[in-house]
Amino acid sequence: MEERVQNAGAMSPLRLLGGFSKGRIVFWIVVAVGVHVVLIGLLSMGYIRDRWIDPEGAADRKAMAVAAQEALKKEAAAKAPRPPAPAAVQAQPATTNVAKATATSTGTPEQIAEDRKNTPVVKRITEKAQPGEIPTQPNDLGISIGDTNVH
Repeated sequence: MEERVQNAGAMSPLRLLGGFSKGRIVFWIVVAVGVHVVLIGLLSMGYIRDRWIDPEGAADRKAMAVAAQEALKKEAAAKAPRPPAPAAVQAQPATTNVAKATATSTGTPEQIAEDRKNTPVVKRITEKAQPGEIPTQPNDLGISIGDTNVH
């Protein structure tokens, strides 16, 4: 009671995979492998030159790179601004509010608070808000439970 499927040869695995064995896929695999070999080879030229072709030159290049790095560090240190000597700092009068605040910040915390009581920042922080300026809570919808109660 076996039924024979018509055109069974058209559905055989060999026939279905025949398109992949024609050589076109093999050509593109070879192209992909070639591209990878060339790309990896080009990116590895420095390593190949330093390890296999010219190891003595690699040591010289490394020493020159270290010397150049140290020269850059010395040049940057020479250009960096230097802080004034402590005697020069004491001789200069304090001209900014920050300098005045740090100069008068000696003493107890109560004295420091009293010295800074009338600064603009402290006034802004401690002034009371007008009744209309009080902000609502972040999750406040503007209505209360009493507003929603129907009874």
